Amino acid sequence: MRELNPSDIDKMVSVRGMLIRASSVIPDMERAFFRCVQCEWTTTVGLDRGVISEPAQCGNAACLQRDAIELVHNRSTFADKQLARLQETPEVIPDGQTPHTVTVALHDELVDAARPGDRLEITGIYRGVPVRTNPRMRTVQAIYRTYIDAVHVRRLGRSRVASAEARGGLDVAAAVVDARAPQDDPAEPSTEPGAEITEFSAAEIAEFRRWARDPRLFDMLAQSLAPSIYEMTDVKRGLLLQLFGGVRKQFARAGAPRSRGDINVLLVGDPGVSKSQMLSAVHALAPRGVYTSGKGSSAVGLTAYVTRDPDTRQLVLESGALVLSDDGVCAIDEFDKMSDSTRSVLHEVMEQQTISIAKAGIITSLNARCSILAAANPVDSKWNKNLSIIENINLPPTLVSRFDLVFIVLDTVDETMDRRLARHIVGLYVDEPAEPAAHDSATLPLVPADKLTRYIAYARRHVRPHISDDAGEALVQAYVDLRRMGRDAHAGATT
Repeated sequence: MRELNPSDIDKMVSVRGMLIRASSVIPDMERAFFRCVQCEWTTTVGLDRGVISEPAQCGNAACLQRDAIELVHNRSTFADKQLARLQETPEVIPDGQTPHTVTVALHDELVDAARPGDRLEITGIYRGVPVRTNPRMRTVQAIYRTYIDAVHVRRLGRSRVASAEARGGLDVAAAVVDARAPQDDPAEPSTEPGAEITEFSAAEIAEFRRWARDPRLFDMLAQSLAPSIYEMTDVKRGLLLQLFGGVRKQFARAGAPRSRGDINVLLVGDPGVSKSQMLSAVHALAPRGVYTSGKGSSAVGLTAYVTRDPDTRQLVLESGALVLSDDGVCAIDEFDKMSDSTRSVLHEVMEQQTISIAKAGIITSLNARCSILAAANPVDSKWNKNLSIIENINLPPTLVSRFDLVFIVLDTVDETMDRRLARHIVGLYVDEPAEPAAHDSATLPLVPADKLTRYIAYARRHVRPHISDDAGEALVQAYVDLRRMGRDAHAGATT
């Protein structure tokens, strides 16, 4: 996208980026129906290079009246059109530069083919159109406005699936088709020459099912998530469950609530325990999602904001980070440094998974069905064991209760563990085998990041687990035990 030049105008180009805005459907006139107001003579004029030429004179030989032609809208032919905005992905933006954007015109069956937040590969004709100084005058500026007239849209993911050799050795952001995209047959691989891996082949499905029968699968996948981070097995297991997600259910009983299937996780603890590295690892594996920092985020940046469209000069609604992360994971670092007004917008998102907007005459409710992964530091940047969890975190209890998993990671001083940790970190920079953890009876095989992403995408698309009776009883007992642990001693003495 950054390499588009005026020499590329009227040539076919292919660019990749993330869709950040899509307009409503616009009727685009293909054939205009004109009629003479004097003699009722009619004619039809087609579209020629983006312009419909209105007849200046009546075509009836008995009339030949000038300036008597009117346009009949309900007899004209229209086609669907949509204007979208494509922005560079964060992986390809050079350091210290702002992302570039380009306008994309979608027609007919390409309308509504993608939604904001999708990573797309757009193939189309790079065009330039003149800009009028005044809409009521024919004079145009010397500067042309450019856009891409799309002929093909391909939905991409962000995970590195195809190797550099398969991509022709180009150092570009690799991509796979999004797991939530509707597809015909998951067992048939793509036959397009030079295409990246877009479907699940029969060999992949057989390999995934062989993994599922391995009793060590959970430990293997947890260890494969950010293997450069030493131990923290329980945290990796929780983040792995967040990536797989749950099942969204709408119960058939009248008045039954809708259960969300997305898991919210909070990492809190001492500085320097790889919380931000965990967020980066999950963000790299998630099919959709936005990585943001608490200090650099505002309430409207997370939800949605109203701006004026540069083309139509009308007020439009721009999607924020949570809306762009729909069906994905939104990673928020420095969660404790967010302002109270910014954190207040998360209450509705984390429970109802919607964002209600009432601004500038725009009243709507947007879907934000995303999992939130947040990382925060304690109040004094050091965990105080003499204080309670709520006093250490300094977050409102209403917000903490919406996190399904809260991991407290402490930096304890232990000579044996410190030596093992230091050897592990040094081993990352030298070609030596990593020392296995103390609790590992045998070294588990690591799953590559590309296969792990494919396995997660396959599970989210095809696996719909059901809870058994034994699991239900275990959940009931665990809930009772958890409530008993948190019960106040004085309240128990009075009853």
